[in-house]
Amino acid sequence: MIIWRDGEWLEDGDVLPADDRGLTLGDGVFETLLAMDGALAHAALHFHRLASSAAALGLPPPPEPQRLEAAARETLSRNGLDRGRAAVRLTLTAGRSARGLTRDPSAAARLLISAGPAPEAGTPVRLATVSVRRNPASPASRHKTLSYIDSIMAVREATSLGAEEAVLLNVRGRLACAAAANLVFRIRGNLVTPSLSEGVLPGVTRARLKQALPEMEERPLTRREAEAADGLVLTNALRGLRPAVSWDGRDLPGSDALKSRLEEALSLAEDRASVV
Repeated sequence: MIIWRDGEWLEDGDVLPADDRGLTLGDGVFETLLAMDGALAHAALHFHRLASSAAALGLPPPPEPQRLEAAARETLSRNGLDRGRAAVRLTLTAGRSARGLTRDPSAAARLLISAGPAPEAGTPVRLATVSVRRNPASPASRHKTLSYIDSIMAVREATSLGAEEAVLLNVRGRLACAAAANLVFRIRGNLVTPSLSEGVLPGVTRARLKQALPEMEERPLTRREAEAADGLVLTNALRGLRPAVSWDGRDLPGSDALKSRLEEALSLAEDRASVV
């Protein structure tokens, strides 16, 4: 694999020194984008979220979007991934520093861009509620930080329960998200997604759906309310819209129809945008 790091091209074995805070402390943020035939999908939304997260966590800003896009496209090309579907990852670390939690003010942040095959999109998924909880007060719940241990442990637990993905509640016992996706429910015909204030990562696909479907409610959602849903779809920039076949062993027969409704709304929104 060939990786871009701050303007240099490196083999993946020579990317980070042992004292980089992204490696030692998970001090950094990242974005993962879908590429189709070398073109980045919804790049402006991802670049904006990367810059916003960097500012919120006190990290230096990433390069300007034009430079990021050019470097990402070149990374795809150098890795032979400029045809078909691919995944591009942008990783911003706090850079090298001495031991301890305090960042060295003179340390230079690092930006890495890598690429690999994208997972299949739209695949059905079985879900299990896990014991891992989202903390709405934690910055890690609102930004894609380099520490993803909660999601890792959540998927591990879900797998042990016979599912492929995890549903996470927050510390108040209300619905939050999946380990690597946002959630959209159909409850008595209404579309509902948990509020960002519940410890939900502001997903790019989620934001697009909110704009395309003004009728979709965004609010706190208790587990009891959510269990009345007959359809549930996971949204993720790489994997698209995934219908939930079941949740905690209960079938969700309306998930395919919900997926079709969401896909149609996104398609119509893109058509309107292209006309404008």
